[in-house]
Amino acid sequence: MFLKKKCQKCNAKISKDFDYCPYCGVFTGERENWGMLGRNDLTNDMNFMPRGLFAGMNEKVLNKMLTGAMKMLEGEMRGGEKETRTQGPQLRTSVELFINGKRVSPDNIKITRKTAPEENKEKEIVPSENLKKFPELPKKEPSTNIRRLANKVVYEIDVPGVTSLNDISIAKLEKSIEIKAVSKEHAYKKLIPIDLPLRRYKLEKEKLILELGVRN
Repeated sequence: MFLKKKCQKCNAKISKDFDYCPYCGVFTGERENWGMLGRNDLTNDMNFMPRGLFAGMNEKVLNKMLTGAMKMLEGEMRGGEKETRTQGPQLRTSVELFINGKRVSPDNIKITRKTAPEENKEKEIVPSENLKKFPELPKKEPSTNIRRLANKVVYEIDVPGVTSLNDISIAKLEKSIEIKAVSKEHAYKKLIPIDLPLRRYKLEKEKLILELGVRN
């Protein structure tokens, strides 16, 4: 036979092991100072719960259930804080470009680098291997005759002793035309300071004739 005691509120007979009356929920045991979150703190909170919810439930079973639930809640809270610290705030930057009031995607922008023009870049029109002896011969500037016609300019350059185009070099510079020629005794060099396209050329009677086009 279990030891009984009487509830001070509803006079119901209950076991001495019960600290709370299973019928009315009033506290019937001795109060001890268990500290924060101890037995008193846990059991006192039961006064705020509906009396019928835990009526007839063993106190030890109830304590285990509530204690386990609180541990699970604390574990989830710690896990959430750890994950937040690990991830940290993620900053996202967005750059938009507008031209004439219209949005332009950065993927459609191409950067081109303009190559600086090389000055005095030579383009040989009539190369000649026979000009290797050009530095060794005495230099002489040939006489020149210029004629302006309706749609062209004609240069006549005297090169005495030169009988073949193989002994002549014509190079187009940036804004001029360089003429070199060699004979047995002399090396001829003429720089024509004009930027016109060379249409045709020929050698007649030791005279180099250049025909230049006129830009309209």
